[in-house]
Amino acid sequence: MLNNFTSIIKMQEKLDLDIFQKFSKTYGETFAQRKLALLVELAELANEVRSFKYWSLKEASDKAIILDEYADGLHFIAGFCVMYKIEGLIEVKDFVKIADKNKISKKFNKLFAIASSLDEDDNKKKSVKKIDKYFSKYLELGYALGFKFADIQNAYLAKHEVNINRQKNNY
Repeated sequence: MLNNFTSIIKMQEKLDLDIFQKFSKTYGETFAQRKLALLVELAELANEVRSFKYWSLKEASDKAIILDEYADGLHFIAGFCVMYKIEGLIEVKDFVKIADKNKISKKFNKLFAIASSLDEDDNKKKSVKKIDKYFSKYLELGYALGFKFADIQNAYLAKHEVNINRQKNNY
């Protein structure tokens, strides 16, 4: 099934362009930083989900906190979509909520592997394929965590407003 993130990608493009103008940067100049940010946001999400913490009895953070972290990652994915001119129609094959912590951890590991493989020296076709795959797997993770499409969209929109205000206030 296709998920339409076209409007989110357009919103992200405007925000990114405002930031780039403010700091005299481009997508190309910030590739390494944005790749690291993508990995950091994924790690922050994993830390709130806690699926890898087999040594701990503490439960995952509240759904709202997890969704907020999820939205942070979505901002960086959308930025890569803008950079590589990916329209925003993302195919998702797995819409199942998963309670098994090991299966959730495997989904995180797959995402870390894909994000780590991003290389600014790759040709465009190869990069598009990686970002498209990452986005699809990221959405599958969101569904596995129990989020619906509307939850994901609304979380992005709320965080987008926060990010706009941060830029206005010299975050």
